[in-house]
Parts: sequence; C-alpha cells; structure tokens
Amino acid sequence: MPYKLEVDLPAVNGGLDYALLVGKTDVFPYENGKRLSDVRTGVKLTLALQGAGLSTLAVKFDHDPLPRIANEQIEAACAECKFLLVQIPDCIVNLYSSSGGGIGMTATAQTAQIVTLNGSK
Repeated sequence: MPYKLEVDLPAVNGGLDYALLVGKTDVFPYENGKRLSDVRTGVKLTLALQGAGLSTLAVKFDHDPLPRIANEQIEAACAECKFLLVQIPDCIVNLYSSSGGGIGMTATAQTAQIVTLNGSK
C-alpha cells in the first residue's frame, strides 16, 4: 500500500535549511510523454542535499524564483567547487512509497534565495 508524507527541506537534509544548487531548467506542459507547448509553465531547481549524502531533489516552481541566476552560472560554480547555496523556506517535500517498495521525493515551493554562510567568502 503506497504512503505519502509531507515534510520541509531540513527534514530530508539532515536538519540543514539550505542546499547546494546544482541545476535550473524550464518546465513545459507534457501529456502522455509528448510536449504540448513551447510556453514555459515553471522552473525546476535541482538541489544536492549535503545532509543526505548529496541525494538530489528537484523543486518545482510556477515561476522563476532566481531570475538573475542562469544554469550556466550554476554549472560553472559546481565545476569550480564554489557551490551556490539556496534556501527555500516554503519548500514542501512529498515523500512517497510505491507499491514496489521504493521511496521517492517530489517538492514544490514559491520562494528561493541564494545565501552566504557566516565565515564564507
């Protein structure tokens, strides 16, 4: 029997309220595996959860929460190991189990901000 649980970002990230930003892509409408339109319906930020063994989490937004940050900047920061840290205070993570016994995560939010930790340059 499948189960579902809603938690916040720290609950899946070892108690940390920020994560490593590793990707940003546009979201388009799809149906039955076919793209319906070239009109963007949202943005997906991909995070690496440093408090969870760098597991990835995709967070979907109905808008671009970080319009000044391009995916190319994120890729360059990752390549240089100068990661961009992001806080998503209203992130709702849905943990779910499938009938096959696997566990998955999906997430949605409305706000995101790049942060600098105290002592970081």
